Amino acid sequence: MKARFEEARTRMVLLGAIVTCGIATAAPAASAATFSARETHRGLLIDRADGTTGRLVTNGWFRRPGEPGLVYREGSATVAGVWESGPDVAVVRSGTSENAPVIGRIVPSWNDGELRLTIEPAGGAAVRTTVFERVSGGGAAALDRGTETRIALQGTYRATLHATGGGDAGWLSVDIDPEGATRFSGDLPPAIPPALAAAAAAAVEGEVDLIYGNVVDVSPFRR
Repeated sequence: MKARFEEARTRMVLLGAIVTCGIATAAPAASAATFSARETHRGLLIDRADGTTGRLVTNGWFRRPGEPGLVYREGSATVAGVWESGPDVAVVRSGTSENAPVIGRIVPSWNDGELRLTIEPAGGAAVRTTVFERVSGGGAAALDRGTETRIALQGTYRATLHATGGGDAGWLSVDIDPEGATRFSGDLPPAIPPALAAAAAAAVEGEVDLIYGNVVDVSPFRR
């Protein structure tokens, strides 16, 4: 009896190992994040994969014509500026002069109120996101300008990045907590420099702010 019991237990252990191995093979892990950012009272704080940080902030209250609306800083150095160019398009340059070399552009588009971004690094292939689909929470299925309540807006949304040829090029997610800080994470192509990645996050942050500004269950005085 004891021998049969030991044999049965051995078979169960082997079966469990086979099933576990099969699940691991069928469901590969998602790629790790290479970019993260969070909203603070001083702008977007960027945490880079190499351990360094950057910050995308407003370029002061009083600006001369031609100066960028946002600047990207690493420590005390201003690395890049962000200009609005046309409806909602952001141009990122390696400096604060309009004559500085272009790092890239962020071009948003909408389909039935759902945001997509095209990220165009200078000298590299553009990537385009899908819509930002919900991955946690129980509200709207996607980041959508038609969202009417704070509860429906909060949660985590994720978009897949597609290269020009159509293949997957990474991902970008946003975690929305109207009572706290909006957070971002993603696995972005190496051709997208930190300042351009920060501008992409800022575009999504602006979309979240626009939607939150129109919800019906929060007093305008609390927004």
